[in-house]
Amino acid sequence: MQELVFLGLFVAALAIGWFLGRREAIKVGFMLQPHGSAIDRQYFIGLNYLLNEQPDEAIETFIRALEVNPETVETHIAIGKLFCQRGDVERAIKVHQNLLARPNLTAEQADRVQLELARDYLVVGMHSRAERLLEELGRSSSSLRGEALGDLVTVYEQQREWAEAVEVGLRLLRERPAFAVVLAHYYCEQAEDALQSRDINLAQRHLQAALKIDTGSTRALLTLAELEERQGHTRAVLKLLQRIAIESPDFVPQILPLAKRCADNGDLDLAAYLDKVLERPEPPMLQTVLARSEELQRHEGDVSAQRFLLTWVQQQPSIGGTLALVKLQMRDVGQMEEGHMGVIRQLLESLQQQRPQYRCESCGFAGQKLYWQCPTCHGWSSIRPLKGYEAV
Repeated sequence: MQELVFLGLFVAALAIGWFLGRREAIKVGFMLQPHGSAIDRQYFIGLNYLLNEQPDEAIETFIRALEVNPETVETHIAIGKLFCQRGDVERAIKVHQNLLARPNLTAEQADRVQLELARDYLVVGMHSRAERLLEELGRSSSSLRGEALGDLVTVYEQQREWAEAVEVGLRLLRERPAFAVVLAHYYCEQAEDALQSRDINLAQRHLQAALKIDTGSTRALLTLAELEERQGHTRAVLKLLQRIAIESPDFVPQILPLAKRCADNGDLDLAAYLDKVLERPEPPMLQTVLARSEELQRHEGDVSAQRFLLTWVQQQPSIGGTLALVKLQMRDVGQMEEGHMGVIRQLLESLQQQRPQYRCESCGFAGQKLYWQCPTCHGWSSIRPLKGYEAV
C-alpha cells in the first residue's frame, strides 16, 4: 500500500514534468498537435500500467513520453535515483547516461547528472569510472564541487588509499573547514602505516601535519606522545601529557600507562598531574579518579583513599566507582562481613561486565573498545568515553 502511494506521488511529479515539457515543446513549435498526440497516448498507457500494478512498465512508458528539456531534467534525474534506490542500478545508469548526452542541458544540470551518474557507478563498484567523473567535477568551478570532492574522498577512504584521501581532503577543506577533523585522522592513518613499516620519522611528520590541520586532534596527541617516549624525548612527552590533560581530559585514561611510566622514572609527579585533570570544571573520567585514589592509597593509606573515592562516587555515581569503594572497604572488615561484601562485589562485577565503555554520539553504537571511526555509521571522532551511571 505504501509503495502504491509513493508511486502515485511519483506519477504526479511525472505528470507535471510531462505537462511542462509538452508546454515548452508547443511554445517553440516542436509539437504541432496539442491534443491526441503520441505523447498523450503514451501517458495514458503509463497510467493504465500503474493501475494494473505494473510499476516498472509504467515508469518505462513515462520515460518515453517525457520529453527531455531544461524544465524536465530534474524529473529524469529523480527517475534515475528511484531506479538506483530500488536496486536497478543498470537502468539508473542508462537514464543518467542518456541525460548526459543531451546537448540542451544547462551547465548546472549537466553537473548534477554527472554527479548522479558517478554515484551510480559507485553503487555497482565501478570505482575508476566514478573517480574520473568526480575528479572532473572536483577540479571545476561547479557549485557541486564540494559534493563531488566529498564523494571522492569517501571512495579513497573506503579503499584505505590515505595519500589520495589526503590530497583530495586538502582541496575539500577549502569548501568545508569542518572537514579538518576527518583530514587529521587521514594523516594519523598514514602515521600508523609508517609505524608498521618502522619509519618513525615519517610517522612523526604525518602526526605533526595532523596537528597542524586540527590542533585539537586527540588521536594525534596520544600517538605522538607514545612515539616521543619511544625516541626518549622526555621533555616532549611531558609537554604532550600536559596538553592532553587540558585539551582532552576525557582521554587521559588512554595515556595513563605512559604517565605512570614517566612517574616511575621520576619525570612526572603523577598525583599533581591527576589533580590538574580533576580540578577541571567538566566531570572527570572514572579511571582518572581511580588512579588518583590508588596514589592516595600508596602514599597515605586506605582511609584517605576511601574518603577521596567516596566523595567522588557521591558526586558522580557509577558501578565502577562503587565497586572500587567496596574493594577498599573489604580490606578493613572481618571475615563474616567480608563474605557479605564479597557477594556485593560479585554482583557489581557482573553488572560492570555488561556495561559499555564507549558510545557513538551519532548513531548510538556502544562497545568496550575505543574506535576512532565508528564501525556502524563510519563517523570520525564520534565515539566518546561514557561517564557516570552510563559507564562501567
